[in-house]
Amino acid sequence: MKSSIIILSTVIGTTFGFAPVHTTTNRPSTSLSFFGGAKKSPATKSSPLADEAVEIYTNKYLSNGGTRQKFFFESWGMPASFKSDEDKSASIFSRKIEELTATFNTLSSLYGDDDALKMVKIQPGILAFNKNDFGPSLEAFGEKFGVEESKAMIIRNPGLLSTKRLGAEAADDLTMQLSYVVEFTRPIGAAGPIVLVALLSIPALESATGV
Repeated sequence: MKSSIIILSTVIGTTFGFAPVHTTTNRPSTSLSFFGGAKKSPATKSSPLADEAVEIYTNKYLSNGGTRQKFFFESWGMPASFKSDEDKSASIFSRKIEELTATFNTLSSLYGDDDALKMVKIQPGILAFNKNDFGPSLEAFGEKFGVEESKAMIIRNPGLLSTKRLGAEAADDLTMQLSYVVEFTRPIGAAGPIVLVALLSIPALESATGV
């Protein structure tokens, strides 16, 4: 059940390419962290592919300047001369270039420049994910599947980057298996997530029908 929740969350990420950025506090890995004695992580170096990654993101989400498109019903019943106040709210995808670059650099430090860019090309919205979850979740997946196997799994299904550590700890073999399904169904486009949901529904149907 926990694994199904993880997969469904990544299906949503695959479809919309976005997960809200949450502020989280990483739990300390040792007692030294609690007392402030742990060494600080070195500053992440800027990837030479960061600009290209940010451009991919901005071209997809900020081509209209990052402003929200108004819903069609917002002017219903209003006279032709009506003009609403300018909507100054930024798009949910609106991120400062520095934030996007920092997120890609974190991704690059974990997966390498080329694979990080590959994931951005697959799903640009990962640059809006919380970069502070990348390391802890990869570590948790690594404890289950092995580090290299986990990296390959996430590269196949970048939506898993939205998983927090606790969610990654609950992962089982289904998470790994469905990463191949996600990669295989990606060329299908929008129908891919529908296929995934259908696959997840099979065990429930078998249980209900007794087949």
